[in-house]
Order: sequence, then structure tokens, then C-alpha cells
Amino acid sequence: MALTKTTAIDQIDAWQPVVAGTLVEGAAKDISDAFEALLYIEVALVEAVAHSGAEIIVEVSYGDDNWMLLTTFLGTAETPATTTLNDAAANAGDSSLTLTDATTGDFDVPGRKWFILDGTYANSESVKTNINAVHTVTLCQDLLRSHANGLSVYDRVDEWCVALPNAASYVRALINNTDADCDVAFTTRISKITDLT
Repeated sequence: MALTKTTAIDQIDAWQPVVAGTLVEGAAKDISDAFEALLYIEVALVEAVAHSGAEIIVEVSYGDDNWMLLTTFLGTAETPATTTLNDAAANAGDSSLTLTDATTGDFDVPGRKWFILDGTYANSESVKTNINAVHTVTLCQDLLRSHANGLSVYDRVDEWCVALPNAASYVRALINNTDADCDVAFTTRISKITDLT
């Protein structure tokens, strides 16, 4: 008889800034109810100046204390391109966006993930280019949120998916922005198998 799994996905950290030269400690997430868990991390470059690559640190613990390193990795080092939304109706559910200049940087490159910096930081989101026609970019997934016209967008978002050990009870991410000039933004989510029947 085949087992049926029950899964759940939760946001741990909403999109938030990590100012140049600082480290932000993400929220601790209890994963003691999970048979298996995956941590999703996204880091966006949010200034059009050279960046040396942020350090991402994933820690685990048996409680919300005594943190130990699980893994660490570096984000992309580059100077991101920027332009603005030029779309009077960038609404949740839309499958395309018009930019002021989609040929600046890599917004027009299929498969490139890029960032919409919303006026309310937590409402920002990453999107991925499918096809570009002139300056209208068809996305690989519909917009999750609505965005005002004129918002800045940046053409670099790094993403990682980390399998977490079954013995861990808590997890958190630390984003160490060692660059002296360029701010970044990050978000984390987790998916868990919470039941097998």
C-alpha cells in the first residue's frame, strides 16, 4: 500500500534588506515536526553598483540555541543592471511585465531571475524571464503581488535549496553582506513533510 504524504510550505523571512557591511540573522524555524524539510533561500542585489557576493550561512540546532554550521555558500559577484516598471497594470496574476528598458542588463535573458523592489519591502518579489518582446517580458510564473508603476527592478537574484537533516530541530539563515557598497535583500521559505499515512 502506497503512503500519502502531507506537505506544508511556510515563509520564514519575508523579503528584507541587508545593508552593505552588515549581517542579518534570519528567524529561527522549528522543524521538529518534519519527516523531511527543504529550506529555500533567495538573495537579490538591490543597488546598481559592484558587489563582491554575499555569504549565506545555514545553521541548525536541537533547540532555539546552540547553533551549528550546516553549510555556507557565496552569492554572485557582479554589478547588477537596473531599470523601472513601465506598466500601469502590474497586478497579481499577470503573466507579463513591461519595463522601461528590458534590454539593459539581463532582463531579456530566458531563465534569468530578477527582482522587483516594492515600496513595502515585504511585498517585493522575484520573477523569471521566459520571453522578451521589445520591452515586455513574459514571465515563467504569474506575479504573486501587485506593484506600482515606476518601481526599480534589478537583474540578479541567486537561489538555493538546502536539504535539512532529519535530526535537526531548528534551522535559520544568516546573510552576511560583506560588500562595502551594495545592499542586498533576502527571503527564506521552508517546505516540510509533516505526516505519512
